[in-house]
Amino acid sequence: MKITRVITSVILTAVFALLPIYARASVNISAPVALVMCFDTGEILYDRYMHRRWVPASMTKSLTAFIVYEEIEAGNLTMGTELRVSANAARFSQDRRVEGSFVPLQTGSYISVDVLLQLTMLPSANAACVVFAEHISGSEEAFVERMNETAYRLGMYTSFNNSHGAIAHHSNAYSTAVLVREFISRYPDILRITAMPSMRFGGTTYNNTNRLLPSRTMPFAGVDGFKTGSLRAAGWNHSVTAYRDGKRIITVVMGTANVDAAHRYTRTLLEFGFAELDMRQAEQARLEEGMAARVRIFYDGVVIPLTSPAVVHQGELFLPFYVVFRPLGFNLTWNAESRVATAEHPDGRAATLFVSRPSAFVNGRPIHLATSAKIVDNRVYVPIDFIEAATGTTANWDKETGVFQLNSPVALTIT
Repeated sequence: MKITRVITSVILTAVFALLPIYARASVNISAPVALVMCFDTGEILYDRYMHRRWVPASMTKSLTAFIVYEEIEAGNLTMGTELRVSANAARFSQDRRVEGSFVPLQTGSYISVDVLLQLTMLPSANAACVVFAEHISGSEEAFVERMNETAYRLGMYTSFNNSHGAIAHHSNAYSTAVLVREFISRYPDILRITAMPSMRFGGTTYNNTNRLLPSRTMPFAGVDGFKTGSLRAAGWNHSVTAYRDGKRIITVVMGTANVDAAHRYTRTLLEFGFAELDMRQAEQARLEEGMAARVRIFYDGVVIPLTSPAVVHQGELFLPFYVVFRPLGFNLTWNAESRVATAEHPDGRAATLFVSRPSAFVNGRPIHLATSAKIVDNRVYVPIDFIEAATGTTANWDKETGVFQLNSPVALTIT
């Protein structure tokens, strides 16, 4: 298995080295390892030795928390389930020979899953991970096997030997970002926890180690997670996610000299990531505006006048509902309150469209659309697949020439 993973890692590293990195501005940081990832696409916007083998320290705890959420999804745990603290976990919680955060746990006490997750992700309590490991797998050793199997399944390259990261083992920045993206995608509830500035436990207030949260000491707008980590063997590491203006990015830095540097470099990466996505969005909008301006509609070779402009969004064409359907003889209605558009033809065909939802009814049968209809300038705009289904036609849009053709097996009279 280890040999297979090594070979897989080498292959992946070679493949990723060939992938295009589109960042167009330099990033002035000196962290040994860093990256910026677009959450929506998984694209790497910036890379500084992202596959370099490095000690993740307490960023390891993100994988432990991910497995806890898998157990919740499987019905084996709930947030309210109370787990018993073993003598082993209690001793470990106060073992000063181990680096990391110390949150004392009492032997035989019971702590809810929700509180243990908070202890894991906010003050980075090592022993909270041991409690999870022992409950889920019977022992930490068995749990570590599951961690490595899970990491491999997610496409990470890691060699973990404990559940908490307080004892050195290895991963890399790319694997960390992959985990954060998968975690938020599958279990967005984790952001409820990672966005908490602090928590109370055992009469003590513990601050979130992420200082970039809005209510912490180095706030950055939009930050709502994720996990820090530090060891002498690792330096200071930080994985962070932020959401702003409809865009989410993930950053990772590893091996910085101190906690301030980790947060400072992360701010630089966040600023770069959002600026890069804003630039791309503006370029795409200009491109799509030009594409929309060229659109001409033909029905069985006959021009349908485009009295309202077409819209192109994320490479998909949307046409004005009234402009397309009324010339084909459909009677149209629009209910602004329920956001439902209907088209009925004298020959009995009928279609009902739920705007902002990728679904419709055509001739009484439900259909799923590739994308939702939109409201633009108080007009209903519909996607191509709805037009095809509702009119019984086949459609083709030539993005180069702008020609949109509808072809029907049974000719309709254009009115």
